[in-house]
Amino acid sequence: MLGADACAVRTLEEDELVVSAASGAGAEEAIGTRAAATAGLSGDVFQSRSPLALDDLASDARVAGTDEILGAGYAAYLGVPLSGPEGTLAGVLSVYARRPRDWRPEEIEALLALAGNTSAALANAELYSRVSLEKERSVAILANIADGIVAVDRDGRVVLWNAAAEEITGVPQSEAIGHTTMQVLQHELESPDDETRTSGQRLVSVSRGGDEVWLSLSEAVMRDPLGAVAGRIFAFRDISADRMVEQVKSDFVAAVSHELRTPLTSIYGFAETLLRQDVPFGDEERRIFLGYIASESERLTEIVDQLLNIARLDAGDLQVESGRIDLGSVVTELVASVEESGAMNGHRFEVDLPEEPLAAEADPDRVRQVFNILLDNALRYSPEGGTVTVGARRNADRVEVRVVDEGIGIPSAERDRIFRKFYRAESAARDGAAGTGLGLFIAKELVLAMGGRIWVDSTEGEGSSFSFELPAARE
Repeated sequence: MLGADACAVRTLEEDELVVSAASGAGAEEAIGTRAAATAGLSGDVFQSRSPLALDDLASDARVAGTDEILGAGYAAYLGVPLSGPEGTLAGVLSVYARRPRDWRPEEIEALLALAGNTSAALANAELYSRVSLEKERSVAILANIADGIVAVDRDGRVVLWNAAAEEITGVPQSEAIGHTTMQVLQHELESPDDETRTSGQRLVSVSRGGDEVWLSLSEAVMRDPLGAVAGRIFAFRDISADRMVEQVKSDFVAAVSHELRTPLTSIYGFAETLLRQDVPFGDEERRIFLGYIASESERLTEIVDQLLNIARLDAGDLQVESGRIDLGSVVTELVASVEESGAMNGHRFEVDLPEEPLAAEADPDRVRQVFNILLDNALRYSPEGGTVTVGARRNADRVEVRVVDEGIGIPSAERDRIFRKFYRAESAARDGAAGTGLGLFIAKELVLAMGGRIWVDSTEGEGSSFSFELPAARE
């Protein structure tokens, strides 16, 4: 259009003009070079905010060493300012000619018009860059945020479904976009009451792979300039685990309260009976009553000990002192102790032990505690007259102890949970079996502290086999 031989675009970066684009001889060397915004011909254009036309540079002292492109042998120069957003200066657009020439007014006007278009393009590019950056930032936040974020349009169809929403609901983004939340989750996330849509958290239950998942959900309504609903944004998190913990704690408090109340009621009742003055009691009757009081007091002490052990485990204060023990002797001793105590309730023991000693590296008191917990459970959950099989054996560098009952068994879905704190098997709670639900948790922690492991094999309705193993003692 102008018949020029070279062109350069200089953009403002801080207080310098940087050659960001160029064409013609010398352009390649000039790209990226910097000069002060007050220096040279481009500096004059920038400072004056006006076009600068030089027909013959041979006689102009301002050009010496100030323009890298001029050094390639150009004799004429025309520069115009580039405007930025809100009237600010963004840089300078310059053209060059190899021979001296006159720059006609219409040529200057044409270059000013072109500079105006270039300025608009620069402003659009900067705006696009900002929007792209904000979009990338928003996408990064949505991708890494722990809460599920779902956005729907005015028709209720999903337009945004972040990674956390995928993880929480189990529904991939590809299956959610373009569908309603009812189609995706078989549950409507939108509040039925307009007044509650922005009033805080709501609890919503959805299905994930056949399991019930509880969501803590908040909702925000987006409106267009006319006030009509343009869409909604839902934020939610999975609180199923928190609800389960609260339910388990509630069940635990109820169970412990019942367990404590039962022996206390017995102790109080027998003591009050003994204190009656209107009924004479013989020595045998008093001995029986005092025996009940002692037995219930011992039961109460066991419950309190369990609670204290839980507190010590939580605080990391439970001490384990390992030494060389014979597990066979411990098993025999404890079985005999239970048989002598009269706590068999019609059950019978079968003991399966090898003839050779079973030396293990463990704390004898803690081993007795673990074994007592397993024996107590076996007697408690076995039918009257059932058999409890107790055995021990050597497995390479480990020694294994097992307690097998003929009780109600444990469903497969609960076998990993029964060793958790505060957990009681649903079958045990349903059948009314007593217990705090802390015994197996304590047993597991004690076995782990002694370097062993504990597990269960069970068939529902046919009984359970609890086993634990400990390191064998070195010869």
